[in-house]
Amino acid sequence: MKTFQALRSKYILVAMMMLIAVPTFARLPVRQSSDNGTGSNSDFWGLLGRTVVIPLAANGKSVKATRQIICPNQDRASGACLSQSGDGSGDYIFLFQITSTSANVNINIGKLQGFVKDDVNKTYGVMICDPDGFNDQELCTTDPNDPNFNNIANITFKVKNKTSVTFTVPSFFNFPAGTTPEEGQGLTVFIKTHQNTALPIAYPSLGIN
Repeated sequence: MKTFQALRSKYILVAMMMLIAVPTFARLPVRQSSDNGTGSNSDFWGLLGRTVVIPLAANGKSVKATRQIICPNQDRASGACLSQSGDGSGDYIFLFQITSTSANVNINIGKLQGFVKDDVNKTYGVMICDPDGFNDQELCTTDPNDPNFNNIANITFKVKNKTSVTFTVPSFFNFPAGTTPEEGQGLTVFIKTHQNTALPIAYPSLGIN
């Protein structure tokens, strides 16, 4: 009888630990815009300003997307995060801000060079607007009333191969607009890559299905 009770208690404990652990591993990594620099020193990290909004459609689904490229180590030199003379880290962050009313959308990012999935160093995830306003010059997701990031909890991420990844969004939350036009409005996902050569910059492709 004691053996049965001990096993039962052990299984209950394991089950509880698994339930506690699931939310921790389920949510995408989150990075704040101020981790990349402040709004006042955008010349050091801003490589390519936000693009115009472009529509994408496939399989009856549609989104509107805006892009931006930044140098997360604030080492923009000679028009790149890595100059031809070797200055700079070669680290790039590609931002994709998406709005949509469609459900179960796969955001496919391809033609990647130098991407390695890393949860600790956050080479992918959601870019959140800095709540203290240190950086209001970068595309990001504004969600001040959701400190636990429940509105992005169901988004998943998959590495398809060395050069292609997918964010799957079951439904798009209607995030409020940022405090500045530069922050934009919508879900802002990011991919961080490392490139060993200055030019040409390996610019990812973007598609949906």
